[in-house]
Amino acid sequence: MIKQNSYLEVKKYFENLVAQSDFLEEFVGFFEREWTTKKARFTGIKTPTLALFRYEVGFDSPNENAMAVRKIGFAIMLKVAKPDDFEGQYNAIDTAEKLAIKVLSRINFVSNTQSHFLWNSFLKDSVVINPVELSGNDFGVEVFFNFKNKQPLKVELEDWKDINKIC
Repeated sequence: MIKQNSYLEVKKYFENLVAQSDFLEEFVGFFEREWTTKKARFTGIKTPTLALFRYEVGFDSPNENAMAVRKIGFAIMLKVAKPDDFEGQYNAIDTAEKLAIKVLSRINFVSNTQSHFLWNSFLKDSVVINPVELSGNDFGVEVFFNFKNKQPLKVELEDWKDINKIC
């Protein structure tokens, strides 16, 4: 049985991934202002950081027993001390890629765990990893992938005042 998920469940899942990992230091949610606020703190953002930045939902089925395809994007970011340290930037991207693969491996693991809400939902063939530079000293990778979950598109009659006039 494929289970449903939602925006908030996905956010909490990634937040928990960071808390449970021994290699990620901070989580930043979907909003740019959260990144900006945390970066402006006296201590800044601790790195490596996992930052969510994309969440889209589409549907894959012509009937009411639809499958929701959730397109997720996250980044693994590291700081490089000097903007002109190109070797450090390349190394940060390489390290971030390795950490991203660890995260994807964990997602794949829970996708194969029947009791988990992401069971059988991770579409490995949808994964794309790209190098990214956010500023002169924030480097890493952005990761895109899809989850596919059951998402009924059934009208609940009690939610609509005019439904009897339509049907």
